[in-house]
Amino acid sequence: MERWRLTGYAIPATTAFLLVVALRMENIALAFGVLAAAIAVSFLYADWLKKRGEIISDERTLRIEEMASRRTLQVLVLALAFLVVVLSILSEKNSSLRSAYYLAIGLMVLVSVLKLGLKHHYARVM
Repeated sequence: MERWRLTGYAIPATTAFLLVVALRMENIALAFGVLAAAIAVSFLYADWLKKRGEIISDERTLRIEEMASRRTLQVLVLALAFLVVVLSILSEKNSSLRSAYYLAIGLMVLVSVLKLGLKHHYARVM
C-alpha cells in the first residue's frame, strides 16, 4: 500500500486514540483541541491529495455528494423528531430527562433553521 494512503487511515486512528486519552484525563479543552487539529489536518490532507491529482471530481461525484448530504440531513432531522417524541413521553415519568428533551428540541430547531438558511443562501448565490 502506498504511503500516502496510510496517512488517510492514520488520521482517524490517531484522532480516536488522542480523544480517548483526553477524555480519560477528563480534559475537555484538550478533547476539543484534538478535534480542531484533526479537522485542520484532514482539510490539509484532502487539499494535498487534490494537488497531487489523487482526487478526481466530476459532475457525477459532486451530485453523489449532494445526495448523500441531503439524505444525511433528512435522516438526522427525522431521528431528532423521534427523539423529541420519545423524550417528551419519558420526561413525563422521569423529570431528570427534561433537560435532554429540551436539548433535543433545540438541536432539531437549530438543524432545521440551518437547513432553511443554507437553502435560502444557495438559492440566492446560484
